[in-house]
Order: sequence, then structure tokens, then C-alpha cells
Amino acid sequence: MTTPHFPLHEHRQGAAMDDWYTAVAGVLRLAQEGELPLFACSLGMRQEVLTDLLAQCIPDMGDRQALLVMPLPARLRQLQPVPDEFIPLKDLLLEHRPAGVHAQKADVLAHAIAAASFGSRHLWQDLGLPGRDAVSALMREYFETLYLANIHNLKWKRFLFAELGRKQGKTDLRPPKCTHCDDFHVCFPDSATRT
Repeated sequence: MTTPHFPLHEHRQGAAMDDWYTAVAGVLRLAQEGELPLFACSLGMRQEVLTDLLAQCIPDMGDRQALLVMPLPARLRQLQPVPDEFIPLKDLLLEHRPAGVHAQKADVLAHAIAAASFGSRHLWQDLGLPGRDAVSALMREYFETLYLANIHNLKWKRFLFAELGRKQGKTDLRPPKCTHCDDFHVCFPDSATRT
């Protein structure tokens, strides 16, 4: 299986578009490289749906947007189904999309953030972004009220899963791979062990 070329800097329309594009391409690339769960290779969508959405979000890229999506045999996608919390997490993000934001871009980004939330590193790393500030900027632009709700400046994965847990009545809901992180006790100081 060959890894496609990701034209991260071939399409530039300002910092916000760059961060959006870098995050989406980052998740797809990291999933194909095995750094994220297999379902993230299509952002948890059917590949034809993702390809259509990318065409709507990046119309002037033409056929180059197809370079972002590597076809996976159905048998491989079935080996790792979408986690139970993926759709509710994506929906949580989209509930906070402000009016006037490009709906398809917000949808693709919500899928990318939700997929990256199942990685084993900080969210900015699993999105392929240069730092936490880039995630904050995307959250502020595409999911503003959720961004504003993070009043304690929690790490984004922790915050997103805490918000999802609050909504579902699961106060102990955590990102699935948090226990592998070196900052586990920073985010969860009351946890005696990494369970």
C-alpha cells in the first residue's frame, strides 16, 4: 500500500483555511501511517461521502483532493468499526457550529477532530497541527460556543470527552487512550492509577 502525497501547502487561503486543511489532511495521513485508528482513514465516513465533502470544501483543488483519501478494502474497514463515542462526539461538535460557518467544512472538521480524539497523543498532535493554539483557533472559528465553554483551559481531548460525558450522564468518560499519555496525572490529578 503506497502512501499518497498530501499537498498541505499547495492550497492556501489564509491561516484558518491552512489550519483546517492541515488538520483534515493530518488525520488522514496519520491514520494511513498507523498513528490513528483505522476508521480515521475516512474520518469515520464512507469514502465516497468524504470525497464528495472534500470536493465541496476545496472546489478549486479539483482531482487533487482525491489524493487525500486512500481507498481501503472493505474487509480492512470492518476490522475496526467506528467507536461508540465517535458519532456522539462528532454531533457534540456540530451542535456548536455558529451560523455563517461553512457547513460542509464544519462537518469534515468535526469528523476529523472526533477521529483524532481516539489517538494516543495530544489532540493537536493527532490532528497534525503545530500546537494547541491551532486547535483552539479551529474550535473558536468552527465550534465557538464549545470553545467558549472551556473556561478552565482544559486539554482539548479531556474537555471534549468531559462535555460528552456530561451530556450523556457519564461523569467518568475519558478519552480512550489517555492513560498512555505522560500528562495523564496533569489532566487527571485525582486518579491514583492509570486504568
